[in-house]
Amino acid sequence: MKASDFSSKAELLSRHETGERNFIGANLIGVDLSEANLNLINLSGAQLKGANLMKAKLIGTHLKDADLRVANLKSAQLIETTLSQADLKGAILIEADLSGAILSGATLSDADLRGATLIGTSLIGAKLKEAKLTKANLTGATLSRAILKAADLRKAILNRAILSEADLKEANLGGASLIRAYLQRVDLRGANLESADLSEADLKGADLSGAELCGADLSGANLSQANLSGADLTGANLQGANLTQANLNRLLLKKANLRGAQLSKANLYKANLYKANLSGANLLEANLQDANLAQANLLRAGLLLTYLTGANLNSANLSGANLIGANLMEANLSEACLEGAIMPNGTIHQ
Repeated sequence: MKASDFSSKAELLSRHETGERNFIGANLIGVDLSEANLNLINLSGAQLKGANLMKAKLIGTHLKDADLRVANLKSAQLIETTLSQADLKGAILIEADLSGAILSGATLSDADLRGATLIGTSLIGAKLKEAKLTKANLTGATLSRAILKAADLRKAILNRAILSEADLKEANLGGASLIRAYLQRVDLRGANLESADLSEADLKGADLSGAELCGADLSGANLSQANLSGADLTGANLQGANLTQANLNRLLLKKANLRGAQLSKANLYKANLYKANLSGANLLEANLQDANLAQANLLRAGLLLTYLTGANLNSANLSGANLIGANLMEANLSEACLEGAIMPNGTIHQ
């Protein structure tokens, strides 16, 4: 009799209880193993489609290449479990504990991971398209190159998570926490990040075109070379953020806080910065052609060699700003405050 052969659930549990661990390729389709203690068992390549593993203890188990499609793993303990290349499409993992688990290359499309714990979990290259991850805890998880297109990550915790080159197109990250997350070259086109906390996150080279970032916290974030074309950052906090060489074409930044932000060589063509706070910001050689800066606060902002052709600076505060070499051709400066500003020709406005 092969190790994977057994006649009943009772026999499997009995053999496991006596110390047997090797059940590679076992056929357990639809079996009810709810609340079973299967710690350290080896079920690599096992057939567990539709199995009931609700509240099961699977700590340190091996489930590599296992078929767990539509399996019920609600509240299961999968701590440090190996699930690489496993198929969990449509599986129920609500409030399951997957801390330290290895899910590299696993398929979790349409899986339900609401409230699940995935602290320090490896999901490199995992497929999570349209997965439900609302309020999931992914602190310190590795999701490099993972596919999370249209995934629901509302209020999820992704602090210090690694998501480099991940696909998050049209994902919902509303209210999510991504403090100090590593998001270099991530694809967030059309994603919802409304009220998300991205403070001190690294988004260098990320694509956020068309993303919804209203009220998001991006203070101290690195957005250098990022593409934010057509994104909405109305009321967002970008204080001290680095936007060097970022593409902010037609960006909505109404009432946004960009105090002390680094925007040198950024492209803000036709960007809407109405009532935005840019005090102390560095806009060296930035392109603000036809941008709307009406009532914006540019107090002591660095605007050296900035391209402001056709920009609307109506009622803007440019007190103490440095405009040396700036191009103000056809710019609207009506009712703008220029007290103490250094004008393009080097003279100080009285």
